[in-house]
Amino acid sequence: MKLLFIGNSATYYHEIPKTLEKVCRALGMDVTTAQLTPGGYMLSQHADETTEHGQKVFAEIAKGYDVVFLQDNGNCISSDEKREACFDACRRLAGAVKASGARLYFYVRPPYKKLNSGFDALQQCEKFDELFGQIAAELNAECVYVNRAFAYAIKNLDFNLWAEDNGHTSVHGAYLAVCTFFATLFGRSATCMDACGLPPEEAEALQKAADTVTAGI
Repeated sequence: MKLLFIGNSATYYHEIPKTLEKVCRALGMDVTTAQLTPGGYMLSQHADETTEHGQKVFAEIAKGYDVVFLQDNGNCISSDEKREACFDACRRLAGAVKASGARLYFYVRPPYKKLNSGFDALQQCEKFDELFGQIAAELNAECVYVNRAFAYAIKNLDFNLWAEDNGHTSVHGAYLAVCTFFATLFGRSATCMDACGLPPEEAEALQKAADTVTAGI
């Protein structure tokens, strides 16, 4: 299975795609990943075919992947204008993904720990859910609800999910994201995954959090 990730540092921080590839290969699964994830990028920038980067994105999609994941900048919920720009970009990218024969998933990103346009972390989870749930319904796409896994962990677990900047994920937060990708994409319990250097009991708690969230989708 060939996976393409399109997004920004919310994807590449702590190497989420490569970690997913690693845990899959440890289980005997033939999974490879590629990514286009420049820091701070919005989906509207990825979808702009008038730029060299946008042309590169569409050319990469056309190479043929089994699954393409799209992830937007956290400010996509900051205004009606930004939400509509996100919608428009998703429509353009979705057309290319479907023409390539790939399955389309939206990586519904984690919240920031800090306020984002006046929204706290749990409120951001809700806003991301509303936006990408609506987009996915329109485009007949699927979602990896990492935001829901974070909301569950915030309420039920005692881990610091963020790096020192309170925006990017910590090692625990990134592992939770990987668990959610695994359980969603393959329909298997994340408890079969390698702990990736975390203490086994901590890894298991995050694996079970991902399972709980994905079982309810």
